[in-house]
Amino acid sequence: MASWLREQPKMWLLVSTLALLMTSYHLFTTQVLLLSHWPHLNLHLAFGLLIVFLQAAERSSRARALYFVAAAVSLVVVVYIHIEADDLLDREQMPTDVDFLVGLAILVLVIWAAYLAFGFILPVLALLGIVYALLGPYFPGELFHAGIGFGRLVAMLTTDIGGIYGTLLFISATYMAIFLTLGSFIENSGVAQFFIDFPLALFRGVKAGGGYAAVVASALMGMGSGSPVANVVTTGTFTIPLMKKAGFQAHVAGGIEAAASTGGQLMPPVMGAVAFVMAEFTGVTYVKIIGYATIPAFLFFLTVGFGVYFRSAHLNLKAVPVDDLPELKVMLRGVSNFLPIAVLVGVLVAGYTAALAAFWAVASLMVLILVRNPNMKFFTLIGKCFTSGGRRAAEFAAAMACISIFVKVIMGTGIGLKLPILIEEYAAGNLLMGYVYTALASAVLGMGLPTVAAYIVVAVLAVPALTQMGANMIQAHFFVLYFSILSGLTPPVALAALAGAKVAEANYMKTSWASLQYGLVAFIIPFLFVYNPALMAIGSLGAVLMAVLGTLLGCIAIAAFLQGYLLRRTTWLGRGLMGLAAAASFGFVVTTQFYYLLAGLVLFAVVFLKQGGRAVLGFAKAPEEAGAPIIRN
Repeated sequence: MASWLREQPKMWLLVSTLALLMTSYHLFTTQVLLLSHWPHLNLHLAFGLLIVFLQAAERSSRARALYFVAAAVSLVVVVYIHIEADDLLDREQMPTDVDFLVGLAILVLVIWAAYLAFGFILPVLALLGIVYALLGPYFPGELFHAGIGFGRLVAMLTTDIGGIYGTLLFISATYMAIFLTLGSFIENSGVAQFFIDFPLALFRGVKAGGGYAAVVASALMGMGSGSPVANVVTTGTFTIPLMKKAGFQAHVAGGIEAAASTGGQLMPPVMGAVAFVMAEFTGVTYVKIIGYATIPAFLFFLTVGFGVYFRSAHLNLKAVPVDDLPELKVMLRGVSNFLPIAVLVGVLVAGYTAALAAFWAVASLMVLILVRNPNMKFFTLIGKCFTSGGRRAAEFAAAMACISIFVKVIMGTGIGLKLPILIEEYAAGNLLMGYVYTALASAVLGMGLPTVAAYIVVAVLAVPALTQMGANMIQAHFFVLYFSILSGLTPPVALAALAGAKVAEANYMKTSWASLQYGLVAFIIPFLFVYNPALMAIGSLGAVLMAVLGTLLGCIAIAAFLQGYLLRRTTWLGRGLMGLAAAASFGFVVTTQFYYLLAGLVLFAVVFLKQGGRAVLGFAKAPEEAGAPIIRN
């Protein structure tokens, strides 16, 4: 191992060492309080800035000197903040000239680091916020405010409490760093590969098995990953070729994977690391958050699965040769790979914090790695997990600090209090229109952002408006979460679809539209649970069961409508009836009026029986129709 380390580039060793230290520090702080609040956040930001800039120097030799300077300045300013922390509290709102210069440096460094980590979107938001804060007197109408002087603005965003060193950086330091480390352990310990191989073995020899495997694997992978694009690339590398081999068109295979991977961010217990952010925003416990998320997420994946089934039956696709897939009995020997998920849920249910639950999940994975590698390879794997987790945590620290600039301006200028009034005026007090505007804003603002960042930006802007119009707070937050995540499927950006198209070697726009087709129900479910909280397991058992029944019927009907298939290929009339059945079923969920459910059942039954449903149920012989095979279970 020592010889291997000597062979590595010095820049890589430097960045990896810092990343390892960052991960170690944050894991340790789940057990022992080492620093008070502000120094803790400052150290987290220090790790983030240093790693991001040195990582950039590692990748680029041309601008390496510039990145070294940025890293050096980062070190100087965070050391200043650490030394002056108590005095800064005493002279809050009365910064010295040195405070101003340090604050300005932090502002520039954070925006620059966010650009290096996630591209231009977050820096643009931060700069727009700064411009708005400075030029407030020149904005018309409700956007007008008195304006904030440049010196005061710099202090408000940096050296005062609540700017960059506010709630979002606290979330990054307390939760995200730990969960990103957990995701790194899942990815590098072999658990992620098991999450892919297990569904492949489960659907071995089944028609369109690659499609089903994509759905299940994406649900499992999405629990620990904060990026739909990463899910697509990781699982799609295995599932997309299998779907193409079974007969799916390339753009359809890419679209299925993109839809399933995007939905992985909605899957409890981790939900792409966004669940604990929502818990912090709402004051609702983490366990309740994942409880609310379970039924909608399950129905989403079930609908994607039905879409795959109807599509494969429509095209009469073949099963992938079993020689290409792992055996289920072999994969069942690896059931211990579910241990970290079981530990995570168990510790949460026991009433401990999310950070502590993630720590013990990481600890369980370390034990698994040791059992499987009782040699020097154990240290190599642990080092890889720690360094990968630290690098990711550093990038998210920069991102959260950058978003904090935008959020602080929204709150500090008063526009955060005016936005609900503006949205309510545009919606004419109509809550449904408020939801529609929020959905559109979420799709736009969420473009190109990681899940957590997209959710935070839209939640700060839109949720207060929805609650002011009468929406329930937790339902409004989930509504925003869904549409922020779904920006990964909506053209023209649709990053998840873009990744799916690249892996599938397919046309991007065709893949994007295919992903929308398979993920369409995710755009509908939020409008259902905001009007019927029973879909989020809020209410009596009877109400929950009826909401699930109505939604399930609607999901099956809409999948059949979109694919033009139920028991066999549908006519245009049959397809129209399935669309009406879906609309009626969803109408029942929203209104709880039983005549909607009855209408949905009748319409569904008409098509089902017309296509030979009596034979499927065993009441009659199946009619033999050329070119229209009946699917028998």
